[in-house]
Amino acid sequence: MQISIHENIRQVIPNCRLGYLTISDVIVRGTPPALSQEFAQLQQEVAKVYNLEDLPKLPRVLAVRNMYKKLDFDPSRYRPASEALVRRVLQKKDLYYVNSAVDVNNYCSIKYLLPFGLYDLDQIAGNVVYRREQEGSYINIAGNMVSTDNKPFLTDDKGVFGNPTSDSRRTAVTLATRNILAVIYADESVNTAELSGILDFAGNMFVCYNCGKVTGKYII
Repeated sequence: MQISIHENIRQVIPNCRLGYLTISDVIVRGTPPALSQEFAQLQQEVAKVYNLEDLPKLPRVLAVRNMYKKLDFDPSRYRPASEALVRRVLQKKDLYYVNSAVDVNNYCSIKYLLPFGLYDLDQIAGNVVYRREQEGSYINIAGNMVSTDNKPFLTDDKGVFGNPTSDSRRTAVTLATRNILAVIYADESVNTAELSGILDFAGNMFVCYNCGKVTGKYII
């Protein structure tokens, strides 16, 4: 499997970047206590450092929002996954603990203020293209029908399956998942060295809490 960025995104974001990992032979389980503790500590740190009023003005959050705006993807209506998670923490709402893989994904998204996507690699057909999709719809993880009209999506031979805000039910990571694809939707301000370091951190966390091994690390 290869991932590429379509020209209809390159035209408006010439320096658009994706970082991604493939991780094989994972064992996804319920959230382990050690991960819950790490997550609780991160939430405490976030609550001390950030506040709701200033959150949209943070350089990283602002950069991601600007990336959305260039794609005509309203970040106030369709919040980047990272911002939505941090907002829940600052609003003192409970985060959803899903499983050992999804929780690591959310942890990394909060830590780095970047949208992370997590997908069951065995449910992806053929190569993947990050593109602005035309008219259509898909079922998201929550089971809702979502329009794809001119929004940025990862697509495979079967259609759309993920974007920086809402992923599809088709490729959701569950306890039955054995191979995963983790994608970072990076804004233009994230340089190669920084993105590589974030991928390394994420890969180590995925393996720590889900076993398996990182079989690929890529930046495009």
